[in-house]
Amino acid sequence: MSELREPFPDVSKWSDTDLSNYVRKTLTESFGGRVDYDPVYSDLYSLDFVINRLEGIHALVNLGVRTTFSIENLSRQEAFLEAAKKGVVHKSVYLEFDRRNLNQGALIVAYAAFLAFLFDNRYRELKAIGLRIFEDCTYHFFSLEENIRRLRRERHEQTNEYDRQVGGDIIAYFTDKGFGFIEDESAQKFFFHIANVVDEDLRIQLPSYNQGDIIPVEFYYGGSDGKKYPKAVNVTLGRSAAIRPDLAPESSGNLDEEL
Repeated sequence: MSELREPFPDVSKWSDTDLSNYVRKTLTESFGGRVDYDPVYSDLYSLDFVINRLEGIHALVNLGVRTTFSIENLSRQEAFLEAAKKGVVHKSVYLEFDRRNLNQGALIVAYAAFLAFLFDNRYRELKAIGLRIFEDCTYHFFSLEENIRRLRRERHEQTNEYDRQVGGDIIAYFTDKGFGFIEDESAQKFFFHIANVVDEDLRIQLPSYNQGDIIPVEFYYGGSDGKKYPKAVNVTLGRSAAIRPDLAPESSGNLDEEL
């Protein structure tokens, strides 16, 4: 007579905490892994747990994991990536589950993906990655950096900020190419060309730009056109910026000293 299995719990009302507890318990009991949990890691480093051993594998394992039912959550992905840069674990995975397949093998698929990320040479240089498990139990690794940029572009598109002036800083400008990048307070980067600059003082200042200089500016959102970074248009010097009246295009001094 076959042993009766305990019914799989109803996950329809589970929180991300419930999910994390279930994944951690199953990895320990079913896969023989050593899975450590520390509330400090969860709060400071956006990690639900750290896998430090896998049954039958004697190679170094130090994998931090964040699990969630929330798909395409920009703020959570940003927090996770920022925490991953602190390097408290060797590698880390941001894992998005689909509720509908959790009892249909999704955790086995996640385990297989963990092994691939840890030991497949294609991912050797990657320290943090996104992992999405779909309803049919297929999975997909994705670049957190690229996904965050895409989500930020979509957010700008959805909020229709074309008519609102935005503040930010020029963080890079290539004088030989005539274009550069602006970063706003949310760390979103914008592309701009000298043709998008409508402030005469700023047009005078840019030819003497030195890499590393920060110039406060204001601009309008100009759409993304499917590009890597959205475009800034009608760029002007910010209210906190000042410029010497005698500054000329041929000036070669440090920008910070000239402001």
